[in-house]
Amino acid sequence: MKISYLLLLVALVACNTQTTTIPEVFWGHHYAFAKDIAYGDESQQKMDIWFQGQWIGEPNYFKSDTKLHPTLIYIHGGGWMGGSKDGIMPFILAYLECGYNVVTLDYRVGESSAPAAVDDCMKALFWLTKEGTSYNIDLQHLIISGESAGGHLALITGLLNSIPGSHPYYAGDKLKINAIVNWFGVTDIKGIDQFYTKRGEEKNFASVWVGDKSAMDSISENFSPMAKITANSPPVISIHGQKDSVVPYEQAVQLHELLKKNRIRNDLVTIPEGRHLGFTGEEFQEIYSRIFSFIEN
Repeated sequence: MKISYLLLLVALVACNTQTTTIPEVFWGHHYAFAKDIAYGDESQQKMDIWFQGQWIGEPNYFKSDTKLHPTLIYIHGGGWMGGSKDGIMPFILAYLECGYNVVTLDYRVGESSAPAAVDDCMKALFWLTKEGTSYNIDLQHLIISGESAGGHLALITGLLNSIPGSHPYYAGDKLKINAIVNWFGVTDIKGIDQFYTKRGEEKNFASVWVGDKSAMDSISENFSPMAKITANSPPVISIHGQKDSVVPYEQAVQLHELLKKNRIRNDLVTIPEGRHLGFTGEEFQEIYSRIFSFIEN
């Protein structure tokens, strides 16, 4: 396995000794980083993998663990129009600290590109079923997460992989998604389109992503998480602010009502003053406490 390693450097700067606490255990040196691994032939079909092991010095420098590790698969947002796996470090640090491997994805974005992003995320998981154990990824202990459009992709990818035959890259018989962690993701594509149309917004990212307006019903029916919940869906925890003006809070409420109806374990973390990725430090602490409690249970 030929890998380019980048050392994760953790700098501790004690700017104020009265408020800075040096942790008892340092963990950043437990990881190596494989960048821009191709999971398909398209230029945007790339992933990064953070995996556990030990720095051992020359000549090989890093020795990967031999045991399998639970793994977070994280999908960036950007309204299906942009974004990058290179900008999501704040969302994965807590998992690295808790001993997870982490996979981050890039996928095809842009106008009239639907549903390429969904296809790419499904393909990435299918690739992991063949190559993931090379990075000590435990395919039976996966968490999939993302924010905004990435939340939509995490939801739909997790849900489709619980429905046999749902997609050409269905991999639900080869892996297990233990939970979906949805950060204010789109749950109803047509609903988002109507939300922006009603407000008279020119920048309607759902409409731009779908392109041909006549395809909206079909894309929404086939790729909206709300349309793919079954009795076999994985557990879902969502984080959503009630003052979110990009993806309305009601989308999360509707999703979780349907999850409850189908008796799927779920938790909706409501942030009353929260906006689209607008939470206080205290709120983030509460959010991650809820997330890891949900996962552990």
